[in-house]
Amino acid sequence: MFTGIMRSREQAKAAGVTAGDLMTAPPVTIGQDNSVVHAAHLMYARRVKRLPVVDDDGRLIGIVTRSDVLSVYDRPDDEIRRDITDNVILSEFLCDPARFTVTVKDGIVTLEGTRETATVGRDIVYAAKHAEGVVAVRDRLTYPAPARDRVPGSLS
Repeated sequence: MFTGIMRSREQAKAAGVTAGDLMTAPPVTIGQDNSVVHAAHLMYARRVKRLPVVDDDGRLIGIVTRSDVLSVYDRPDDEIRRDITDNVILSEFLCDPARFTVTVKDGIVTLEGTRETATVGRDIVYAAKHAEGVVAVRDRLTYPAPARDRVPGSLS
């Protein structure tokens, strides 16, 4: 039944003679301050190839296409690895990059190594996720066991 409805909508669009006949309604738009990730999710979920970009008053200021979204991720793996090693691990977190193994394949970053604290490890993973060109991050860091809270005089 659902496929029949979809097919009749596609046939109606194919018979369209005006832009209004062909357009997606209601329009799927994105704000100028929304992230590229949000644009990608919206395009995928709503099955559109282009998103009109609107300002705060709803006026059209541009269009984002699938190729625009994908171009953000078009960065060589070696460049991404250097960026995470030099700018995230060393510069931002002041950690010794030799304590980490950073590998990148098709924009997917894998982080390995041992962190002094779980907080620093999670923060590095978070920062790596936001590096330009990173599609995903695999957290393979080894975290220290949490210290047990001990009450003085207890038997535990």
